[in-house]
Amino acid sequence: MTFYTYGYLTTHHQTWQYLRLVMIMALLVVFIGLFVYYLRHRWNVKYKDLSIITGVIILLVLGFQVNGLVTLHTNSETAGAITSTVQEVAKRLDVKPQTIAVNATTTTTNLLFKTPKGYYRADYNSDGSAFVLEHLTLHQPKITLTKE
Repeated sequence: MTFYTYGYLTTHHQTWQYLRLVMIMALLVVFIGLFVYYLRHRWNVKYKDLSIITGVIILLVLGFQVNGLVTLHTNSETAGAITSTVQEVAKRLDVKPQTIAVNATTTTTNLLFKTPKGYYRADYNSDGSAFVLEHLTLHQPKITLTKE
């Protein structure tokens, strides 16, 4: 069973966005360089073709970037819900949120919390607006803790 720490839940969504932005900037520089070189030497058509290919690659990477931003937005909303749940559990148990780990990255039914006071399960009501914590005893748990 995999548990995710509070630090992981709050920071793991922004990892690839900066790399994509750097790749877009590098492709833009290559595109501008090839296009300027083509404009200076109009008789050499291969630079026109290379600039068109680079432009298409830029559009493809921009499409991936937009898709990634939409996914990032969705993930940050769900991460906000699970982190607020972890904060509420920490408040109820009188522990710090950084000491709690949860077995899912979204708010679902049967969430398990690993705390310094033991393992707890959150039982949600029918509309999902409130939950009750139930203390559990796990028999032979095989736990993997995913940190920041």
